[in-house]
Amino acid sequence: MAREGNLTRAAERLFVTQPALSLQLKKLHESIGVMLFERRPRGMRLTEAGQKLLPAAERALTAAAEFRAAATRLKGSVTGRLRLGTIVDPEFLRMGPFLRLLAERHPGLSFELSHGMSGAVARELEAGRLDVAYALGPPGLAELKDRFYVVTLTAFVYRVIAPAGWSGQVRGKGWRDLARLPWIGTPPDSVHSRLLSRIFAAEGVAQRVVARVDLEPSMIDLVKSGVALALARESLALRAAHAEGIVIADAVSVPAELGFICRQECQEEPLIAAAMNIVEEVWHGGGRSGAS
Repeated sequence: MAREGNLTRAAERLFVTQPALSLQLKKLHESIGVMLFERRPRGMRLTEAGQKLLPAAERALTAAAEFRAAATRLKGSVTGRLRLGTIVDPEFLRMGPFLRLLAERHPGLSFELSHGMSGAVARELEAGRLDVAYALGPPGLAELKDRFYVVTLTAFVYRVIAPAGWSGQVRGKGWRDLARLPWIGTPPDSVHSRLLSRIFAAEGVAQRVVARVDLEPSMIDLVKSGVALALARESLALRAAHAEGIVIADAVSVPAELGFICRQECQEEPLIAAAMNIVEEVWHGGGRSGAS
């Protein structure tokens, strides 16, 4: 009414009838005990009291609109605590975009992150101590799909890296030759261990492990120090080769995949379904495609 200065136009703008608006205005005057509008020959205008109260009225309307918008956002959102198992580095997992989008869509949600190796994280999930987790495995992630609901996120490649100056020992060499060289091994829960164990077993040779660590940065540091060979994601291997002169074995590689997993019986729980949908969106730009 304050904007239109005319009862008929104000009613049209509010999608109500003129008598209904007139009645609402009368009730408002009665409830606050102050006249907000006065009739003029060409319509209605604010009284002096109405002009003074107009800013407060506009703030109240804005607050009401914000309240409705917040309620709309919360409608259909989930609340609770999401227990998330993480592996390797957050950048590779796209952890930042995932958590940011999850928080925006579901502001009533909190997170509890637990970091470890793929095998250990999967056991924690299976035992019910985690809700969802990232995991690594061979292409197809068959060993995970036997136990969990799986959203496949991306395929990537591991490369064998060697200290600077070892080019003659690793260039053009296959797995049998590389097995004779010293290696930095990883615990059985590591995907490195599982992948290399299969490869060397198929070749009928044993890996010569001279040190064992559980963190990729530590493995790369030992390679830089001239200790032994190690397995590293191709992106890290290329970065280390460019910056540190580390040598990449050019005749072998190990394909792998990254997945996001939950227990089969829990995939439709609101908290877990929200996480599954958003991780799919972060990696593939859409909701779940039914991967399992």
